[in-house]
Amino acid sequence: MGAWDATAPSTRRLHLVCVPHAGGTATHYAGWSRWLPADVRPVPVDLPGSGTRRREQPIARWSDLVADLVDRIADAVAGPYVLFGHSLGALVAYELARCLHARGNPPVLLLVAAWNGPAAAPSHRPLHALPDPQLMRALDRLGGTPTAVLREPGLMRAYLPRLRTELRLAETHVRAPGPPLGCPIAAFVGRRDRITDVTGAVAWHQETTGLFDLTVVDGQHFFLDRPEFASAVVARLRRLLDGLPAQLPGERHSTGQKSGSA
Repeated sequence: MGAWDATAPSTRRLHLVCVPHAGGTATHYAGWSRWLPADVRPVPVDLPGSGTRRREQPIARWSDLVADLVDRIADAVAGPYVLFGHSLGALVAYELARCLHARGNPPVLLLVAAWNGPAAAPSHRPLHALPDPQLMRALDRLGGTPTAVLREPGLMRAYLPRLRTELRLAETHVRAPGPPLGCPIAAFVGRRDRITDVTGAVAWHQETTGLFDLTVVDGQHFFLDRPEFASAVVARLRRLLDGLPAQLPGERHSTGQKSGSA
């Protein structure tokens, strides 16, 4: 999956599955456990071809990507879980939520950042087909890719094919017919984002029959390190935790006392 141990026991009440942006890896979420509520366990995900799965081929079709990830996630989380995705990851999290909902194991909340709702028109000129020099200039303007990496030809030759595959997935995504989700959706958008906009982010409300809320962050496309974003995520998760049972069904807590035998 990513930079975590799927076999480690967890007594936390909520799992937060985190899907990265195009070209990103699970390591982008490595520090989240420092500020998430104590009852929330982050579960970062690597897409095929990235991070811990870098030796695999990137997947170029939505149906294949969802099929690759859905069983991994279903096996990795026990009890209530939240899906979070940034940019391309927002669409991946959405498609996973639809699939898991159809299987009878929906998330309790979908968090989406830095991408328009699936029914909204794109807010930017597609990047995936740009020539290498133009694509690298666009990446530089967006931020999120270190300048030292952009100036290293060897690294870019290895990086750009996977990035193009993942950008193509995001920029050619078409919402398949189907009902909206039953779980709430919380969307986050950067005030100065070149990829999405507030109108496009509001369109996420069409994808749920539950509650919808939108947070506008004072940032560009890569705003996940902004304190106001972290504060908004924590506040939303605490609201969710307040509605969950203190002890999940089937969960047993030790009291430190031994019981006698009959």
